[in-house]
Amino acid sequence: MKYLILIILVIYIIDPGCSSPKPKIPVNNKENIEIVVNPAIDLFSLIHRFVGDNQYTELLLPEYIAEVENYFGHLKNHPTIEFAREYNLQYQINGDAPMALAVYIGPPPALEPRLDLSNLPSAFDPRWDSTLISNYLINARKFALESNFMEFHNNQKDFHDMAIANLRKMIGKEQIFEWYYNFFGYYPENFKMYLALLNGSCSYGYPVFYPEGETEFVSLIGARFPDNQGFPTYPKNWFLPIMIHEYTHSYINPLIKSKPEEYKDLGEALLVTHRAKMIENGYNVWNVIIQEYLVRACTIHFLEQNEGKRKAQQNIRYDIESGFTEIEGLVKLLDEYKENRNTYLNIESFLPKIKKYFENYIKQVNSKNN
Repeated sequence: MKYLILIILVIYIIDPGCSSPKPKIPVNNKENIEIVVNPAIDLFSLIHRFVGDNQYTELLLPEYIAEVENYFGHLKNHPTIEFAREYNLQYQINGDAPMALAVYIGPPPALEPRLDLSNLPSAFDPRWDSTLISNYLINARKFALESNFMEFHNNQKDFHDMAIANLRKMIGKEQIFEWYYNFFGYYPENFKMYLALLNGSCSYGYPVFYPEGETEFVSLIGARFPDNQGFPTYPKNWFLPIMIHEYTHSYINPLIKSKPEEYKDLGEALLVTHRAKMIENGYNVWNVIIQEYLVRACTIHFLEQNEGKRKAQQNIRYDIESGFTEIEGLVKLLDEYKENRNTYLNIESFLPKIKKYFENYIKQVNSKNN
């Protein structure tokens, strides 16, 4: 009898309600997150640096940029640069468009796609099609070969290793992945980080879809704040919000890009009401403005929960100054999502509410202008 009591007591300690066990939240080992300097990303960034795209021309790692200029500077008028400049003008292949392609591409000089891009996933950046990709890669291969790009990349191994070590140091102190699971309703385990050494203050996030159904969640982290040896560092107050922001793109982007029939008209209407600031920021595509709004609002919720209301309010003010004038209302709307998770099991189920919020905003703007 005493053994039976002991067994019951153990069961009670493990599960006081003696109910079915709750699903276990997968635990992502931060030490096993793959962090690399992807040469395809740096090649595309270099090409668009020479094109003059604002996102790639910052001088935030002066010593490293000086080495880049010394090695590649004589190629600023290479035919590939002229080709990329033309693509910029004709097809808006600027901003994050080169990065959206780069995450699907293997290393130079071959630049072989990691999967078949003749039939693009529905959530692929809408500025690209298979013909544009093919022509772009032909020209990028020429530049990679004629510049001996991989020789430069391989010679920077020590620099890459220190940059990666500095980022790991910051990540190792934080607990971020459980928040993703709790907030979005599911937990993508396949995380990867690419250090984008020529992207300065710009960072991006993408899901990479494989035919077998697997999704790779990719974050491109820009590089800045050099230490006294010129290596980039990653202070928490700057890079933690960036990391949350960019991985959140991996949740939000496919939900918006894959449904142009539902969101394209809304995104284009938002661009009309936000045009000046969005063009200044490089957010000039219908899906990007919706995605940015949602990602920024979700990031503010993370900051409020983990860093406090003051930090959240700082980000709200920053986003308003950046042109996202309706961000505070969207953040408040997400309170309804958080407080009613029995109704809204994941973020996708709440999107109709978000769509309605922006449609009402556009109606108000139009009524004032008429």
